[in-house]
Amino acid sequence: MGVFANEQLYNAYRFLETEDIIQYVKNLDLFLESEEIEVIEVSDGKINHVYRLRSGEKTVIFKQAVPYARVVGESMPLPLDRVRIEAQVMEQYAKIIPGCVPEVIHLDEVMAVVVMEDMLPLEVGRTALINGSESASFAADVGEMSAKTLFYTSDFYLESPVKKKLQASLANPDMRQLTEELVFDWPYSNHETNVFEEGMRSEVKFLSQDQRLLLEVAQLKHTFMTKSDALIHGDLHSGAIFVGEDRTVIFDTEFALFGPFGFDLGQFIANLFLNGLAFPAYKEKRFEQAKETWYAFAETFAHLWQTKSNERYTKVDGFHTIIMEEIFADLIGYTGCELVRRAISIAQIPDMNIEQDEGLRMAARKNVLELGKYLIMERKNIQSLEQLSHWFQATK
Repeated sequence: MGVFANEQLYNAYRFLETEDIIQYVKNLDLFLESEEIEVIEVSDGKINHVYRLRSGEKTVIFKQAVPYARVVGESMPLPLDRVRIEAQVMEQYAKIIPGCVPEVIHLDEVMAVVVMEDMLPLEVGRTALINGSESASFAADVGEMSAKTLFYTSDFYLESPVKKKLQASLANPDMRQLTEELVFDWPYSNHETNVFEEGMRSEVKFLSQDQRLLLEVAQLKHTFMTKSDALIHGDLHSGAIFVGEDRTVIFDTEFALFGPFGFDLGQFIANLFLNGLAFPAYKEKRFEQAKETWYAFAETFAHLWQTKSNERYTKVDGFHTIIMEEIFADLIGYTGCELVRRAISIAQIPDMNIEQDEGLRMAARKNVLELGKYLIMERKNIQSLEQLSHWFQATK
């Protein structure tokens, strides 16, 4: 609909109300002055305000950040610069996996606004998983897309100065710190933001007392903080993906940063696992989709390694095997961390909370928590996803 632009319409930040939004997009000539625009809030995350703007058949998505987490308030401040990161990362992704991210139409850094392509009639991945309406290829699509975005932003492809410059421009320190807190700190510290049923209090309290578990989480956090393999999405859960019959799209890249290869895959596979544990009818299917994700990633990454690498040491026998083993071990550990935090932290998701029966809901939450701890503790001993099959056998 338009060309990516960084154009400021205001001199200072302020939150835009409905009438302001309408005038804003008309000033960009995205809609005619005479057109009536319907503004529909579609925010389903916990951080930003997101609207669908519609006039007849024409629609765009309008997203404005506020300087704090929307569902918490000013006690959790967040940087407005995350909108710039989001838009620039999607621009990077569009070069690597064209057609697999929404088109960015407009970026306004002062107002923390990004206007982008509306992905209707695609469905949010989390909704599709809950309804069982996901496409047959979406899991493999995510694995393939992740392999491409990671490889093409890594030292295996980019010249070192180019990568370092890109890394500096997308450092994202405040959102990185929030990820560290949400994923590695708060679930294991009896934090006030944790959310769970009263019947789980002892299990949650034990997370902050289990020294063996804390030692493993400390190592995973250290790896996340210090390993800058490639540009990672940073929040690749099923709610950051759109799915359709023949198209899969990644969006919501405001947590993006340079980090370990296995982090995104771990988050995505964890969301498949927890959906299967929350909905027993999907258990086996979600496990198969997790394997599809990993196999597609591994196959695509190997092909790029063999055909596109600019790093001389990729020609050394055994190096690829070592890298893939490191990626898989990290993937398993980060899958575990994501399961733990989604089970009990402030970042609650519908998969874990749709069940109205408290006993059944709590049982599923406990299963997710137990699997998460198991993966964190055993990540160095788990050599394949097939070793986890007993967790996902159909209930007899």
